Amino acid sequence: MSDSAAFRFCPYDGQALTSLVEEGVSRPRCLKCGFVDYGNPKPCVAVLIVQDGKLLVGKRATEPAKGMWDILGGFIDAGESAEDAVRREVSEETGLDVRITRYLGSFPDTYGHRGVPTLNLCYVTVPVGGTVRAASDVAELSWLSVTELPTTWAFPHQQQIIATWRKPLAEEGHHGP
Repeated sequence: MSDSAAFRFCPYDGQALTSLVEEGVSRPRCLKCGFVDYGNPKPCVAVLIVQDGKLLVGKRATEPAKGMWDILGGFIDAGESAEDAVRREVSEETGLDVRITRYLGSFPDTYGHRGVPTLNLCYVTVPVGGTVRAASDVAELSWLSVTELPTTWAFPHQQQIIATWRKPLAEEGHHGP
């Protein structure tokens, strides 16, 4: 966990937190109410939208990483399943409706200048309806073949996602998704 992401005061009673070792790890704790800041990651979805051997990627319209290529997705809302977040985020950012074809894996990272820890649950999808349009925090959308994909992404975990997604394709001898 990034030091800048940690609480300094208890979010429940405002008391200054004290660093105590628990399970071999130093964690901020409130001595008054017992709150412990575990630095849990924020759950997110990352969505690979694949069609005709191409991947739909977006160029970020906002900070962080404004102007960089990005795998579509975002934060999971309270009370929302990861699968529902996939459909909501894709609809908000692209105008498409998608069907999930597989779960690729989970990828830890941090977000923004405060280094908020995230856990990105990645799904592979195919479009099943809607009309492609860049919206929300996406400035531009582009369908790219595997050989056209950028080498630099908006967030470090996205390079791992692409490598994980491409690995089975290479093992099967495919040249595209």
